[in-house]
Amino acid sequence: MIFLVAGLIASALLLGCLAGPVLDRSQRSAAVPGIAIACWMAALAGTFIAGGGVVAIALLSPPGPGHGFLEWLRDCLPHHGDLAIIMAAAASLVLLTACGSRLARGLPRLVRAVRHRRRHWEMLRLVARQDGRHADVLVLDHPVPVAYSLPARRRAIVVSTGAQDALSPAEFGAVLAHERAHLRQRHHALLLMLDLAHALLPWPPTVRRARARLPLLLEMAADDAAARAWGRRPLVDALRRLAAAPGAAGALGATGGSGPAALVQRVRRLESAEPAKPRKVLRMTASVFVMAAVATPLAVVAMAIAELSTVC
Repeated sequence: MIFLVAGLIASALLLGCLAGPVLDRSQRSAAVPGIAIACWMAALAGTFIAGGGVVAIALLSPPGPGHGFLEWLRDCLPHHGDLAIIMAAAASLVLLTACGSRLARGLPRLVRAVRHRRRHWEMLRLVARQDGRHADVLVLDHPVPVAYSLPARRRAIVVSTGAQDALSPAEFGAVLAHERAHLRQRHHALLLMLDLAHALLPWPPTVRRARARLPLLLEMAADDAAARAWGRRPLVDALRRLAAAPGAAGALGATGGSGPAALVQRVRRLESAEPAKPRKVLRMTASVFVMAAVATPLAVVAMAIAELSTVC
């Protein structure tokens, strides 16, 4: 059991403290944002699985109050001294209090974000009109050029009349392709999960760096989808025309991605030479990392809990 717990702690430290800085320094992230996003999400998932496993084992290990629940009262506790039981109960109370406080902070934040998006959508249904040419677009009568998307079953993309007037047909098509990529790849859900992860566990470097890095990578991934459909030049011109538009809270806009500096980085990336396709070695390495980051902590947690079931 000691080796399994040590393995979980090592996994949490490696993924939570080392993986983030390594991924952040990677020179290939901007060239292959899809692969980088998968690696970041795997590192985050592995960090939480390993951390949660350590907490679960601490609560379930004898003579902790989680071990055996009702059966411990009959079989387990008599085998342990009073001092050990008191110390285990106190440590478990501390762990439960800490986890409860983080959940009490993170879950209401998630609920508020979802509620805000719902109110935003309901307001749009009142003030915006449907676009006859595009089944998934709502048009907002406003002179400022704006384009963004919200997670919704239908009419999830919002554009202003200012954007329709300012953009050429190719530029407008590139913007719509960008927003559709956000919706198709579930970027809104990833950002919600990232925000919840930071609220629950803000200290590990991987979580902090992911919160700073992932929004830009998501925008780059949507840029690539739009560029493949409409070309880079229309997308770059559209981004420049929309650069001064304010962002909508809870939405993903074409000029989003953590501020003006990120937009400049995206434009420079699109204006640079056409990136080469990721090499097979890079794809294989990323696949191995993603599988190992998630599967290893899961396997160790499963083995530890299975061993706990036989230990009293």
